Amino acid sequence: MPNIATLLKEEISKIARKEVQDQVRELKQTVREQRDAINRLEKQVGSAKAAAKSAAAKPAAKVRKPAGIGDRRKQRRIAPNTIKKHRKRLKLSQAELGELLNVSTNTVLRWEAGTSKPRRKHLPELDQLRTISMRELKKRLSE
Repeated sequence: MPNIATLLKEEISKIARKEVQDQVRELKQTVREQRDAINRLEKQVGSAKAAAKSAAAKPAAKVRKPAGIGDRRKQRRIAPNTIKKHRKRLKLSQAELGELLNVSTNTVLRWEAGTSKPRRKHLPELDQLRTISMRELKKRLSE
C-alpha cells in the first residue's frame, strides 16, 4: 500500500508547479507587452530625432530683428594679431591701449600673445579700433 504522506507530497508538488507556471506565464506576457511598448517608444524617439535633424539641416527663414534694445549687431572676430595691428597703426603703446579700454597693460599683452581672450564688454571697444581716427583717439586719451 502506498504511503499516504508520499502521495500527498507529490500531489501538493504538482499543484504548486501548476500555480507557479500560471503565474510565470502571466509575468512573461506582461514583460512581452512592456518590451513591445518600449520598442514602439524607441521608434518614435528615433523618428522624432530624424525629423529634428532634417529640420535643422534645412536653412531656416531669416527673421529680421528690429533694431533697439537687445539688438546684437554682427560682432567681428577679434584675433590677437588684429589687436596688435590696429594698436601699431594708431601708434599706441600697450599701456595706452590698456588705459583707453580700462584694462591693465598685462591684459593687453596677453590678448596680443593669444594667451587670453577679451571679455565681451571689451569687444565693441576693440572693434572700434578698426575705424577710429587719430584725432578722435587723442581726444579720448586726453579725457
